[in-house]
Amino acid sequence: MINLIYHNKKTTAYVKLLEGQHPNGATVRRRGRGYSDFDVIENLIRVGWLEKRAAGPRGGTRYFTTNAGLEALKGVA
Repeated sequence: MINLIYHNKKTTAYVKLLEGQHPNGATVRRRGRGYSDFDVIENLIRVGWLEKRAAGPRGGTRYFTTNAGLEALKGVA
């Protein structure tokens, strides 16, 4: 199970699902040692809430929210 809200705070998963609704999609940011948004995005892809698509002038990967992801977001609103 992926938490979208934890201790009344929005998680990175929640933010990535919101970004995935944008026409440009969500992107990956590297953070400190051993942790990145990529870990969260891979989990969201695994459960079917995000999908990977190639887009952009340099062929960068963008991630977009699926219908199941939209339903998950509606469930926490």
